[in-house]
Amino acid sequence: MTKIQIIKYVNKINQRGEEVMKKVGITLLSCALLFGAAGCAQKDEVTKETKKETEKIVVATAPDSAPFTYKENGKLTGFDVELIKTLAKKEDVDVQWKEMKFNGIIPALQSQQVDAAVAAMTINDDRKKVVNFADPYFESGLVLVTKTDSSIKKLEDLKGKTIVAKQGSSGLAKANELATKYGAKVKILEDEATLYMDVQKGGSDALINDFPFVAAKIKSGTASGLHMVGEKLTGEQYGIAITKKNEELLKEFNKDLKEMKENGEYQKLYDKYFGTSK
Repeated sequence: MTKIQIIKYVNKINQRGEEVMKKVGITLLSCALLFGAAGCAQKDEVTKETKKETEKIVVATAPDSAPFTYKENGKLTGFDVELIKTLAKKEDVDVQWKEMKFNGIIPALQSQQVDAAVAAMTINDDRKKVVNFADPYFESGLVLVTKTDSSIKKLEDLKGKTIVAKQGSSGLAKANELATKYGAKVKILEDEATLYMDVQKGGSDALINDFPFVAAKIKSGTASGLHMVGEKLTGEQYGIAITKKNEELLKEFNKDLKEMKENGEYQKLYDKYFGTSK
């Protein structure tokens, strides 16, 4: 074999080698694209699934606290309910309501059965230890309520009397405080509506509850024969409770609440349930 023949032979081998490498390269590229597409598809599926999971929030409430949360024609409504619906709409998520007794709300948040809760809940240090609160959405306070013909005209007159309050409420904490200070007794009931009936029927001498509930009851006539004694016992703020595990929801709700207060949405909702004076 001549030198030229040898060179031609080597070039031919090199040419075949390049063709083989091209085929191998194309094959490897095809595989990469195939698996890459599968990976992207899988990533898209995960993203879609994550989005699907975040399209709904579970919110606890106690539907016995008109005008904040109550049922009308079998459906939940009220100031708190409309507030949550507005916030959820801003975040493009659906709300799944979970009704329960008021004293079951904090445990439900702690065990993450629900994402958030709204039930005219007072923000206090004990609750803040186990749940987060969005910025306050309502200024309230506790008041003392008796029959209009009651001998209780001031706090000192509570001596020997019975004060009724709702289980798990800030009103119960205040009732215990006043009972210790003035020598009264405390009675505990489960539902807000029964507090008024208990005093009306003489089961207790006075009740302690949040001002907006009392005002709404007296105005509607469902608390006939009752009145508020003296000034507010406390100044309180209501907040939306959120599980400690969901910092993102807390952040978004705070942003949306601020927006509602700035653009007039909050005031419009407030006026619908409580009038124009705060």
